[in-house]
Amino acid sequence: MLDLKAEIVTTPKLLLQGKRIIVLGACSGFGRSITRALGASGAQVVAADANGDALKQIKGAVPLTLKGTPEEALRRVGRAWGEARLDAVLNLMPLRHPDKLDLNVAVLQGIVQGFMPALSACEGQILTVVARPEQALDVGAGALAPALVSAQAALAHALRRDGITLNLINVGEGAITPARAAVVGLLAKSLGPLTGTELRL
Repeated sequence: MLDLKAEIVTTPKLLLQGKRIIVLGACSGFGRSITRALGASGAQVVAADANGDALKQIKGAVPLTLKGTPEEALRRVGRAWGEARLDAVLNLMPLRHPDKLDLNVAVLQGIVQGFMPALSACEGQILTVVARPEQALDVGAGALAPALVSAQAALAHALRRDGITLNLINVGEGAITPARAAVVGLLAKSLGPLTGTELRL
């Protein structure tokens, strides 16, 4: 699964120089890998997770320990963040909880509600990464991407006037390198002005 295999990091060009990005779920395998890749691309990265001890081991990122339920923690942190510069939130929570549909929809809503002022000020992005289940008959995990795409489409339509974009990357087994490149490309806005889309890798 994507969450467990991503450890190799290449150094991309400085496509994200000066961007400030929160990585939510940064202590997952892919979270650690993409946090390093974003830093190598020039971004200022805030690594957010509930595991404070593991956050301390992620070099080159500002650690942010989330306390309480994820959606409540995000609203609380977002209110404290205010309108300070924020270019993107990279949501990796579906990699941590692929079978918890309600939780992941609530997290997406918590990101929007908590960080809307900061994201609006920078025409920011919310980017979610979902891994396709390894077992085709895993109905719970298989339902997650379509549900998030539907929720994201509604939010993207409502937030378009505020300049906030929402996109989702749906990653299959063995697509770690393309996933990392797609994340950097979307966050650098080098893949075009997309919103409400699902990229399948």
